[in-house]
Amino acid sequence: MAKLFHYLTILPTDSLGGGAEQLLYNVFEYHTTNNKICKIIFLSKKKSGRWETLKNKAEITYLPFNNVYLGYLFIIPILLKINLTTTVEKTFTSQTLINSLLGLLKRVGFFKKTKVIARESNSIFHLLSGKKLRMYKNAYKIGYPGVDLVICQTSYMKAELIKGMPWMQDKLKIIVLNNPINIDLIKKNAKKVLTTKLPEKFLVAAGRLAPVKGFDILIPAFKRLLRDFPQLKLLILGEGNERKRLERIISSESLQDKVILIGFVNNVYPYFRDAEMCVMSSRIEGFPNVLLQMMSQNQKVVTTLSAGDIEKIDGLYTCETNNISALAATMRNCLSADLKENRLKFDLNLNKRTIENFVDSILLEL
Repeated sequence: MAKLFHYLTILPTDSLGGGAEQLLYNVFEYHTTNNKICKIIFLSKKKSGRWETLKNKAEITYLPFNNVYLGYLFIIPILLKINLTTTVEKTFTSQTLINSLLGLLKRVGFFKKTKVIARESNSIFHLLSGKKLRMYKNAYKIGYPGVDLVICQTSYMKAELIKGMPWMQDKLKIIVLNNPINIDLIKKNAKKVLTTKLPEKFLVAAGRLAPVKGFDILIPAFKRLLRDFPQLKLLILGEGNERKRLERIISSESLQDKVILIGFVNNVYPYFRDAEMCVMSSRIEGFPNVLLQMMSQNQKVVTTLSAGDIEKIDGLYTCETNNISALAATMRNCLSADLKENRLKFDLNLNKRTIENFVDSILLEL
C-alpha cells in the first residue's frame, strides 16, 4: 500500500520572514497537531532552521542548493517520484510558480486524485512588470487550469487577478479567505519578557527593509510627528537590502538618536505590546499579517491602505499610501485619541481568523 500524505507543501526557502511563509507554517503546525501526515519540501538548503520544530511531526526535505531556481528544476523529478510511490490527498502552496508547477503536473496526468490548492500571496499585477510579469502570467496560463481551488486574501486581490487573467473567472474556482492567525501561539509569545532594554516611549514598525514596505515614507513622517511628541523614538524591526539607504535617510533627517533599525527579531509581540503605537507604512501588500499581529497587542494601530479590505477593519487609523503628510497626520491623530474600546473591536475581528476556521473553510470549498 502506497504511503499516504494528507498534505504536501513546497516553499522556496525555510525562512519565516514573510507573511506567506508564516501562514504556511501555522497551517502545517495545525495539521500536524491534528494528526495529519504532512510532507514539506524546501527548494534550497536549510538556513534558518525555523521549521525544525515540525521535524518530529512532518517529513521535511531540503534540496541541496543555495540557488532557489536550481531547486525549481530539481523538484520536478522529486515530485514525479512522490506521485509514483505515495498518495497525496491535498497540496497547499502559496507561491505562484510553485502553484503553477503543481497545477501543470496534474494537467498532464500526475497527481490525478490530488486536490491542488493555490493561495495567492500578492497582487502581482501591481508588484511586477516587464519580463518577470510576463513569466508569471505564462505560469498562470500553463499551470493554473490544473488547480482545484484558488484562494485570494482579499476581494481586491481577487478582482485584480481576474482583471489580469480574465479567463480564470469561468475556468477556476476562486474564493476569498481572510488570513488566519495562530492566537494560541501569539498569546504564548506575547507573555515573554524582552531582555533588550527598550526606550521609555516608542513607536514600532516591522517588515523586510524593502521599498514596498514604505519605511522611507515613515521616517520623514515620524520626524514631523516629533514636533508634537518629542519624547518618542521609532523602532523598525526587520532586515533587508534597503538598510544602507534607510540609514542614509535617517542621517539626512538628523534622526540618528531617534530612529533605530533593530534588525530581525524572533518575537515581535513584546515590541508591539509595549509600544505607544504600531505603524504599517507599506506601499502595497497582499494582506499584511503584521497588521493582525499589531492588532493583537496594541489598541493604537496606524496603517496605509496598501491592501484590499483594510478599510473594513473597525478601529484602525488609515491613510493613503506614499504620502508623508497623510501618514504624519494620521499618526498624530491616533496617538492623541483614547482608543481603549479598540481592544474589544480588534479581538472580535481576530477571533474570527483562527487557523481552524481557515482550514474548515477550505475543506468546504473542495
